[in-house]
Amino acid sequence: MAKRGSHRSGKENPQQGDHSSKKGRKRRSKRENVFDSVKAGRSLDPEEERQLKVQRRQLLIAAWKARDELYRQLFGDYSYVNPDAYSPPPELKPENVVIDGDHATSGDSTEPGVPGLADQQLVVLAYPPDPLRHYWTYVTAGLSTPWLQDEPSEVSGFGCELMIKSPEDADWAPKVLKAMAYYIFNHAGTLSPGTRIDLNGPIAPHTDSQLTNVFIWYADEAPDCWYQLPSGGFGLFIAVGITDDERTYAESVEEYGTWCIQQVLRQTGHGQITDARRRSVMSSPDIGLTLHSVRMFADTFRTNVAPQDM
Repeated sequence: MAKRGSHRSGKENPQQGDHSSKKGRKRRSKRENVFDSVKAGRSLDPEEERQLKVQRRQLLIAAWKARDELYRQLFGDYSYVNPDAYSPPPELKPENVVIDGDHATSGDSTEPGVPGLADQQLVVLAYPPDPLRHYWTYVTAGLSTPWLQDEPSEVSGFGCELMIKSPEDADWAPKVLKAMAYYIFNHAGTLSPGTRIDLNGPIAPHTDSQLTNVFIWYADEAPDCWYQLPSGGFGLFIAVGITDDERTYAESVEEYGTWCIQQVLRQTGHGQITDARRRSVMSSPDIGLTLHSVRMFADTFRTNVAPQDM
């Protein structure tokens, strides 16, 4: 299991010979010169642009493979992918980067919108139930991809990936994840734990599902929360469906509303699983006692613990 800042891709070889080390230093020196030029805002010559595209592709592939391995550790083998085209892009060799006038171009670029990789900007991996998980798990792959990064940074891509759990294979789950992901893409932002989102309709379209909202929280299956790729870190968070009155309860609790509704769902047997057919927990017997005890815990924490962190 990867710890924060510790997930790695590839192997290190401390006994590499002097010849390899000299070549490595030479490659790093060239790469650093190009990166320095980019940071300084200086226009790159065609050869530097060629080198930059190759380095960008190498970083993307390394991050892609590292995330695949992380998912395999956390969730096992996926059952299917939506859409079904999913694989790391091929290595980009310098000779395949065409110098066209004053610019370096490639018919197989890693940049979003370029034919060949457009369908892979964002996919959703579906993981079936297993002996330890009695539900389906859907996870995005693409928000943390370093599509436009030239070098490693603190955050990879948009800095997050999202997941949903359902008691059955549900075609609405990938759609909800993609809608949230495209919101992030279009607004150049992110979704962090504690966020509550109005879906403007049932979570399962064309149904009478009472779940019309989701909240973002820390996924039980991803205890480290923050994971490291060669390109930078990203958070793996879960979206959980809730009803309008459940969201109203969360909003009535100062500061810790999302934590409170998560605890209410746990205590009523739903946990982090989104069942589009379930009724609101607000109609459950003795729900008043549950709501009161959860709120009292949050109030006590706010009064006695939170001030110590200030």
